[in-house]
Amino acid sequence: MQFQSGWFDLPRFAVAATGKNVIKAGESNSAVRVLQTALVAIGYPMPGSTKQNGLLDGVFGEETFRRVQDFQRASLPNETPDGKVGPSTLAALDKKLLKITPPKSDDNVWGEAPSGVPGRPREFDLGAFYGGFSAVKQPHDMACWAACLSYWAKVSGGGRPKKSVANIISMYNHLSASEGPLMAGMPTGGLKKILRDQATANKISETEEETYRWNGFVWDPFIIGRFDYAFLEESTGPGRALYLGYTINGSSHINVVSYFNMEGRPYVFVMEPWDGKFKLRDIEYYQQSTRTFFALSM
Repeated sequence: MQFQSGWFDLPRFAVAATGKNVIKAGESNSAVRVLQTALVAIGYPMPGSTKQNGLLDGVFGEETFRRVQDFQRASLPNETPDGKVGPSTLAALDKKLLKITPPKSDDNVWGEAPSGVPGRPREFDLGAFYGGFSAVKQPHDMACWAACLSYWAKVSGGGRPKKSVANIISMYNHLSASEGPLMAGMPTGGLKKILRDQATANKISETEEETYRWNGFVWDPFIIGRFDYAFLEESTGPGRALYLGYTINGSSHINVVSYFNMEGRPYVFVMEPWDGKFKLRDIEYYQQSTRTFFALSM
């Protein structure tokens, strides 16, 4: 769908316009704020969602749900007003907004990563839910590796799908004395042991779980010069993602990443554990890494 009004430049709207992942109750991101602003602009006020500074809160709650239904009843009489924003609702909104000046696109399209993410990359915020999956928020500052392992195992069909974060943290406590360089608080040697199913000390894993093996492998060190869009597209896809550890400006972090193409423009699709959301980032951010490793689902 080609939007004409200038209101819906966010990648999140392009995804919703395909009908595969509509915008709905429970989301909280820049796209929801634009949606709310658009509805207010065409006569659907949201006093409960408006902050004291006049900006909308970006939370798709009960009030936003009702206003979307109201718009659907008025503009799409032949459709059920389900409160979800997909292709037909976006098309109708786009038509209504043709003569209304959109908000500044830079304020709505780009945001900064959370303060704990190395380098604070500029990013698109896709929210906490995408394509049937929910992002995983790290339980504490040093647990990006655990949150990413949990998500990576689910999306890639490998790993320890039955192992809880508590079990993995027990492994971390046992392996933290391993020799090797630190990567986000986790010695890379210890991480390799978890990935290769070699962490079998007493009370570290349940007996029945010891047969679950990580369906992947580690390259360490990984030459970051090889990390380009072509490599990412070749290495990832439906049911496949990279578990990527990296260091920028002396600070380390871990993401689950894959390839994403939006109307011919490539991006790195990121599961960001710091705030438990999905993001789109330019690959140049990761290319400035000074140390990296990754696990690849087979």
